Amino acid sequence: MKQKGYRAWQMIVLGLLAAAMVVSLMIPESLLTPPGPKRVEISILLRQGDSAVWSTARQGMEQAAEDLGAELRFLTLEAEGSGSSQVELLRRQAEMDVDAAVVIPADCTALEQLLEDWQGLPVVTLESQVEGARAFVGTDDEAVGRMLAQQVAGSCPTSGRVLLVDAFPGCAGPSRRLESAKTALETAGFAPEVCSELTAEILEGAAAVLCFEPVSLEQAAALAAQCEERPLVYGAGVSASVVASLETGGIAAAIAWSDYAAGYLAVSQAAAAARGEQAESQTLPVTLVKEGETYDKDHQRLLYPVFS
Repeated sequence: MKQKGYRAWQMIVLGLLAAAMVVSLMIPESLLTPPGPKRVEISILLRQGDSAVWSTARQGMEQAAEDLGAELRFLTLEAEGSGSSQVELLRRQAEMDVDAAVVIPADCTALEQLLEDWQGLPVVTLESQVEGARAFVGTDDEAVGRMLAQQVAGSCPTSGRVLLVDAFPGCAGPSRRLESAKTALETAGFAPEVCSELTAEILEGAAAVLCFEPVSLEQAAALAAQCEERPLVYGAGVSASVVASLETGGIAAAIAWSDYAAGYLAVSQAAAAARGEQAESQTLPVTLVKEGETYDKDHQRLLYPVFS
């Protein structure tokens, strides 16, 4: 009798286990695992001509999107420096129920006017800090300007002609770098000239030219090579072309930072804002890279990022 009772209990337990297995197979997997964070859609608004120089940042953005459950949409302005077009593009993203945007501002004043008391969607800016944005990812612009001025002061006589390139006058980040460099150079006894257009003729006779973002830095390096007496070229920001010019001597020195980190941080803060979480501004550390130093151990990871 005892053996029969024991077998009966075994059959009951096995039956219960089999029933539990059948029920678990019938329940959707989504009900058995805790839900992940809400998937969000983020628009990335670039200026015209930015796509190449921000390619490394894009890698960081795409990695952040994969890690954080976001979908990215990359949008580029058709006209150079068209702040009004960028504002209208941002408005359209809000109408399309995009959750957040990362913007490289074409015109900070126009963007600030839009963001004042605007509830369309949260905005994170790269390169230029803008009032009304939820967060900013970029460098200490005043420090970058001073670092570039110090390179000129250590390489050129105060009587030398020094050009400061104002390629994006509507962009607060590059403009702050320029003003900081101008002030430091004037304090050191120089009389720097500000120019908005670069040509080989303008560069003739210059001792040095300073650029404050990578688009104009690439252009200055190419034009300086055409001059009979090549001016020293300094700048802020790196790209594949900038690194190549640092290798060959076309650029005397550049202030570098991790564009990959910039892109990753911008998307991560935009995703946080889209989910109603706190977004925080991030200041990127910078490094001075001189001509011929591109393969130094300390610079290789920064200048030659490897993506898995």
